[in-house]
Amino acid sequence: MITSKDNKLIKYLIAIKDKKQSRLDSVCLIETYKIVRQMIDNGRVTHIICVEEKRDLFQNLGIPLDTISGGIANFISDASTTDGVFAICRIETPDTINYSRCLILDNLQDPSNLGSIVRSARAFGFDTIFAINSVYPFSFKCIRSSMGYIFDINLIEITYEKLKETKFEKDIKFVCADMFGESIEKFDKRPQNLGVIIGSEGKGVSDILKDMADYTVSIPMQNQVESLNASVSASIFMFNLKK
Repeated sequence: MITSKDNKLIKYLIAIKDKKQSRLDSVCLIETYKIVRQMIDNGRVTHIICVEEKRDLFQNLGIPLDTISGGIANFISDASTTDGVFAICRIETPDTINYSRCLILDNLQDPSNLGSIVRSARAFGFDTIFAINSVYPFSFKCIRSSMGYIFDINLIEITYEKLKETKFEKDIKFVCADMFGESIEKFDKRPQNLGVIIGSEGKGVSDILKDMADYTVSIPMQNQVESLNASVSASIFMFNLKK
C-alpha cells in the first residue's frame, strides 16, 4: 500500500493534474468509480489507483493496480469527499469530426461550466466543441462536472484564425448568442452545419466571433433578468437548435 506523498507514482498523478504534463503525455487523472469504470469499458485506462476496500472491484482486469491509503486518496483528490478510486486515462484525438452541430466556446474560464456544457452537448447531439482560450477541458473539475462525457465529445482547442478557416472550409453557419439578437423562439434556420457561439462568463462573445457570426439570436427573459449562466444559455440554445 502506498502511504507516502513522495512516492514516484503519487508525484506523477499530481503532475498530470497540471495541464502542461497532461498535454505532454496525452493522459489525465480521473476519479470516482463510475467514471473510472466507464473509461475501463472504453479501453482508455492505463493504471488504476484505489483504496484497499475498493481493490476487489478491479482484480483480474489486466490493468496495473496500486493500493493507496485514505490519506493519500484525500491528498490526490480535489473534491471535498472522495470514494478513493482513481485512474490514469488516455486522451485520444478523434479520427473523424462531425461538423453538423458544433459549439464554439469563447474564453470560458469556469471548469464546472465547461463540464456542464459538455453534458448538455452530449444530450442534445452536439458532438464537436471548439474551445478558444478556455479552461483546460481535462482538469479534475471539468471531468467530474461532465460526468465523464468529456471523453465522448470531440473537444478541439483552436485559435480564432484556425476557426475562421474551418468555418469556411466546412461551410458552418455560426449563431451568436447575444441579448440583442432575434428571439430563439422565432429562429427557424436549420443549415446542414451549424455552430453555436457561447461567450465568456464575464465578457460575453468577443468582437472577433461576433464578426464571424451569420446569425445573432437571444433568449427572451422576464422579470428584469439580463443574463444567464453560460452553461444554462448553451443548453437552451442546443435544445432549440438540435436537428
